[in-house]
Amino acid sequence: MQVPECFVCACGFSCLYMKEKDMEFHIDSCPVYSAYSDFMKYIERKDIQNANEDQLRTMKAEAKVYISRLDMMLMIYSQQQQPILQKAPSQTVQCEKCKKQFEANQDFDKVWYLENCTHIICKDCMLKICKDDFLPKKSNVTCVCGEKFKDQEIKQILGKELYEQLTEKLNLSLQNIIECYNCKERFCFQKGNIEEKIQDQNGKLVQGEQLKHYIENRFKCSKCHTEQCKNCMSVPYHTNMTCEEYKINKAAVKCRLCDQPTEIQKNQPEALQTICQQQDCQNRSKNLCTIKLKCGHFCQGLKNTPCLPCLNEKCAKDQNEDDYCNICFTEALKSQTCVQTTCGHIFHEDCLRQKLDAKWNGPRIVFNYMKCPLCNKFLDIQVPHFKNSIEQGQILLKEVQELCLQRLKLEEKEKDKELLDPTHQFFKKPLDYAMHIYCYYLCFKCKKPYFGGLKNCQQAADQDPKVEFKQEDLVCTKCCPLLTLEDKCNKHGVDYIDFKCRHCCSIALWWCHGTTHYCDPCHRNIKTNMTKPCPGPAKCPLGIPHKPNGEEMSLGCSLCRAERLKAK
Repeated sequence: MQVPECFVCACGFSCLYMKEKDMEFHIDSCPVYSAYSDFMKYIERKDIQNANEDQLRTMKAEAKVYISRLDMMLMIYSQQQQPILQKAPSQTVQCEKCKKQFEANQDFDKVWYLENCTHIICKDCMLKICKDDFLPKKSNVTCVCGEKFKDQEIKQILGKELYEQLTEKLNLSLQNIIECYNCKERFCFQKGNIEEKIQDQNGKLVQGEQLKHYIENRFKCSKCHTEQCKNCMSVPYHTNMTCEEYKINKAAVKCRLCDQPTEIQKNQPEALQTICQQQDCQNRSKNLCTIKLKCGHFCQGLKNTPCLPCLNEKCAKDQNEDDYCNICFTEALKSQTCVQTTCGHIFHEDCLRQKLDAKWNGPRIVFNYMKCPLCNKFLDIQVPHFKNSIEQGQILLKEVQELCLQRLKLEEKEKDKELLDPTHQFFKKPLDYAMHIYCYYLCFKCKKPYFGGLKNCQQAADQDPKVEFKQEDLVCTKCCPLLTLEDKCNKHGVDYIDFKCRHCCSIALWWCHGTTHYCDPCHRNIKTNMTKPCPGPAKCPLGIPHKPNGEEMSLGCSLCRAERLKAK
């Protein structure tokens, strides 16, 4: 088929296609052509006489886009030397941003022909560029070549509603007014202090361009406390990165554990291919589960143990991978291997192990280390190497509970008002009451729990910064160095051994902090530098030789002493 050379109208007029001006003049003035041309009918329906400037500019842009598409088709036909009425062979165009290929004669609705630079960008990329760059670049959105998009192009891509929203945010930003991304609260932005020392999540000091960006763009909402970036509106603020660096970082392949850019290690199992080469991450990955869950995400638990629920934010219900571990409060759950307790809460495996190994802080035995930090239930973890620590803790708990009940009975406190008052929290709860009022300590020598006084005495010691705690001072009565002839009673054992008050020449009634014996007056007036000198053998109330006041000393078995006095 020959390529047609002439334009022929239904009215009989004809001219060469090369004479475009003659053809345009005839189409504009011929009523016959307007009657059968769908395109001319569409144009004449547009009431351009009454259109406003915005509508006219929009229609002009639409016409230019349509013309550019026609030019593209004519170019294709010209290159293939085929008749205009014959279907052109498939030709592809490439998006300058994502490099995706499109059919030139079928995908007109999927690509955008830029007016200023004539580059082609797919509409998905155009939308992303306009949304991401509108605020940071103050509406000066550009092509990959650096050429600015026309304002009308941005408006068409974003749509009227989104364009107006971004324009309003930009205007607020130019007036130094910030709108919180989370709660929509507005307030005036104030720059940070350039002298302030800022550290990122890895403890690295923020300096140079990154510090300047932090001072000028980071803010924390005064209402909901959400930390964000004024420029790119990212949440939380990208500490130690500018917006451009954050954008590049966000697009890069990230390490599963530390979130830093890395390269894919194809020689590793799929679950470990995105673990970076930092020593910490490599060490942590050794015990990391490599199973892919049904949802397509990888398990964050220990290998060779039952898999955890998915922690990815798209799947997680309660805790997700970006939540802090509620034991260390310094790293997200995804930064380490995790374990789940039977109560359903998830923590770093290493943090939970350290918590159980460290047991309690201070001298007094407390069992909070055996409780879940989130629900306060006693821990139960179905992982073999936690079983021994939990069993040891349960054995110690049972021993202390039995000793508390024995002490409550020995001191005849079973009828205390706290146990008899129906309105009291300890009503008919003798075990809870005994655990509440008594202090028990772990003997440094025999590793057995022993009575160490009332809890309020220990609280007083805890509040005194001058009272120092030494594990060596925690010695039970059975292991105490008993220094008199009556130190070990063959009849009554060591359970009724008396001690002198450490600070004066009296028999001690109080055994406090797990380390110190007091008489009643000294106990009521505990303070520093309270030791009194002994008045001498003739006037000493004890009537026996003893060590200098300020040191612990046994007086022997009180029952035997009472029997001797009675016999006299």
